[in-house]
Amino acid sequence: MGRNGMNAVDIEIQWQRLISFLSEAALTIVKTSFSKIVSEGGDFGCLLYDREGRMIAQDTGVSSKLAPSPRTVTAILQRFGTDDISEGDVFITNDPWLCCGHLYDISVIKPLFHHGRLVGFAETMAHVPDIGGSLSSDAREVFEEGLSLPVVHLLRGGHDVPEVWALIRANVRVPDQLEGDIRAFIAALYLDQRRVTAFLEDNGLEDLQPIADEIITRSEAAMRAGLLATIPAGKHRNTILLDGVETDEPLSVSVSIERHEDGSVTVDYDGTGPQSAVGINCTEAYTEAWTAYAIRCIVAPHIPYNAGLLSPVRLKAPSGTFLNARHPAPVRMKSSTGNFIPAAIFGALAEVAPDRMIAESGIKCVIRCFGTDAQGRNIAETPHFMGGLGARSSKDGVSCMSFPAAGAETPVEMLENSLPLTVTHKSLISDSGGAGRYRGGLGQSIGLRCESDRPLSVLVQNIKVHTLAAGYAGGGAGGQGYNRLGGRTLPGKTQVRLSLGDELEIGLSGGGGMSDPHRRPLAEVLADVAEGWVSREAAATQYGVALHPDGTVDEVETLRLREPTAASAALLERV
Repeated sequence: MGRNGMNAVDIEIQWQRLISFLSEAALTIVKTSFSKIVSEGGDFGCLLYDREGRMIAQDTGVSSKLAPSPRTVTAILQRFGTDDISEGDVFITNDPWLCCGHLYDISVIKPLFHHGRLVGFAETMAHVPDIGGSLSSDAREVFEEGLSLPVVHLLRGGHDVPEVWALIRANVRVPDQLEGDIRAFIAALYLDQRRVTAFLEDNGLEDLQPIADEIITRSEAAMRAGLLATIPAGKHRNTILLDGVETDEPLSVSVSIERHEDGSVTVDYDGTGPQSAVGINCTEAYTEAWTAYAIRCIVAPHIPYNAGLLSPVRLKAPSGTFLNARHPAPVRMKSSTGNFIPAAIFGALAEVAPDRMIAESGIKCVIRCFGTDAQGRNIAETPHFMGGLGARSSKDGVSCMSFPAAGAETPVEMLENSLPLTVTHKSLISDSGGAGRYRGGLGQSIGLRCESDRPLSVLVQNIKVHTLAAGYAGGGAGGQGYNRLGGRTLPGKTQVRLSLGDELEIGLSGGGGMSDPHRRPLAEVLADVAEGWVSREAAATQYGVALHPDGTVDEVETLRLREPTAASAALLERV
């Protein structure tokens, strides 16, 4: 029995019911939001807290929207206290040092009441395509990057605060689109209120504290047990290299992970480079999100996110580094560095938990598009394209799959419908997946042609261009990404202005491989060649499999000729 007299079956049923409420709220957002990055990209999260501001449940949304969230509710309680929080209130903020790390991520929070008492909070965090500010990627302060909202009332007692809505609309390029998104978030929060009310009534509860205590206490105990079982005592270190900004000079993330005897772990980023003059910086909240996510992936991936999972993970990120930038540092492109935090942590623990690893991934490319349509109306969208997922310890990587961020690739039909662009081609890049016993997922090439006689401003954030996605345990690195326009090679992070007929080509890196490529079975190498994923040249040089015109296969690493099996013989006919 639990501390509140609840047995394990009751706890699981109630916990899963809370999660289902948030999944229903997420579906509400998908069906009613205006921007494609929310409705199609799924770049949002829905979360539930008890009255003390402890997270107790969430939907299965984007990983970067999860761990930093307790700061927003805590800020509301600190600023307003319970005396200035009323039934029907809704708060809003996009403070990067409280939320998800840049101004595009908006947090909308609703206090939840039952029988006139505050019982908890519901929150939606979501990425919106425009928040105003400069169209340049060269902003030197967060003030240049758009509208900054402290924690303020958006609704009071169920009624709009007109001045706040007017302030938001006056500072963005697409006010109707942004307001439509925010209204969708509010609709989801009201659904949360109805479902929580029904949950409390059905279970004869006055508030969420009994189930919250059980979830958080049990999760913390399971997390500590997992840390003790998975990570040996002592310090585990790693340093990885990231793309710099418009230069070949890489940045470095250094991490030291120390597991303590009480089952907690300290993740220390001492040695990481200084904060940048341009917006690749992370706030501490964003770094905390990816740190907790990576540790959970290794130690307790089966336990849904809540405050109990987070409490044993202690963060040390020196102030003034690009993983804990000081205000007012620019942060617009924070995913260019923050998305690699899991790779740094995985690398540090690769030898002690090899069966739980993912080689480094090709990540993604984000493009922010701004312009006007044929009627002169402003348009703003943020399409996402995905690189290759790194190979797993027992499986190939997946091509064009986002990791660690769990967002979705923007569908071609939606992109062409919302922007004056035609996708001229979209194809996998041969040999871009890192060689290994398990091959990395392939990157892709995308061509985007401007179809408007009105210039289209595009901010390109291709995350893997100068550096390669590293393989693990002897696996090879993924292929290199690129940006091209009119025969010119562009920097990874850059701004372009497309005119009618201009074609921007974006290539995304593949994921790293896992383990010795010479251990990859012959049939799998032949299948890769038959599909065009691995070239004949790479089969010979990387996998030790030479394909001859007479239909024989020379496996170089064994220095002998293998007679093809029936399966490999059929594959040979294809290659």
